[in-house]
Amino acid sequence: EYRIHVDQRKAMLSGIVPGQVAKLVHNLVHGTTIGSVFRPSVEPEDIIVRLAQPDRAWIQQIESLSITNGKGKQVPLGSIVQVTREHAHKPIMSRDEHKVVYVMGDVLGYSPEYASLVLDKMLDGDTLPGGQKVSTGNLGFFSTQPDDVSHYQILWGGDMRLTLDVFRDLGTAFIVALVFIYLLLVAYYQSFMLPFIVMGAIPLTLVGIFPGHWIFNVPFNATSMIGFIALAGIVVRNSLLLIDFILDYRRQGYSLEDAVREAGAVRFRPILLTALAIMFGSAVMVQDPVFGGLAVALISGTFASTILTLIVIPLLYLVWQRRAQ
Repeated sequence: EYRIHVDQRKAMLSGIVPGQVAKLVHNLVHGTTIGSVFRPSVEPEDIIVRLAQPDRAWIQQIESLSITNGKGKQVPLGSIVQVTREHAHKPIMSRDEHKVVYVMGDVLGYSPEYASLVLDKMLDGDTLPGGQKVSTGNLGFFSTQPDDVSHYQILWGGDMRLTLDVFRDLGTAFIVALVFIYLLLVAYYQSFMLPFIVMGAIPLTLVGIFPGHWIFNVPFNATSMIGFIALAGIVVRNSLLLIDFILDYRRQGYSLEDAVREAGAVRFRPILLTALAIMFGSAVMVQDPVFGGLAVALISGTFASTILTLIVIPLLYLVWQRRAQ
């Protein structure tokens, strides 16, 4: 590497501040940022003005630059600096006592999870020029440690690893929540079968969530998973009200079919208004690059589950009661 040492005495006599030298050399090598370009759903991109590569590739070009002092006089940069060539220290990156090389990149307009899966399929088992095979890993729900140092191995990290950890933790929390919901419903209804019918509305949200992400062209990410978990409580509440009204009508002496029919008719409007409030309230987040998945999950999941809950849950209860008679 080349090191540029500013002669403090010569610089001060010439009316040059060392910071001016650093800024001039930086602008020559790296260019000058004059603004940014903003596009929807994409990170802002800087507008950089700089010379072509051949015009800034030699150290002699830096020494031939001129810098203007406070009196407007041009001072040759080579007269106040000394350029020396030195050996640069190359860092050795390691993780868990294994030598590693980090390759980083950003994916614009697409989810990095899908890009990692495509790259993993392309690189796993690939043969290097030296005959060594490359293996890939760290795409499971638990972090993968390096096997050994006898071959090359690619372990995915970054957003991909973070997403897998989030899905694992959210999935675990969701299962625990389902268990507690079931236990509460068992204690409330004094039945082991009826809570399964009430909770049958939870899988119905998936009927809308996945097609909704496809229609809106939004990748299924961690915020989408949060939306799915949030919908679980909403749809269980709707089916819980349906079942409660059916039970209440049956206590009043209605037949099974009439109780199911009346409960669906009475609860249709409140359930529909609740669904519309959720859908319109979530619509403002659809274009958000982070919470867009949450909004799509809430909108599409609510739409599908509301329609199916009004049909499927009463039918499940009707079939169950007919078989029990």
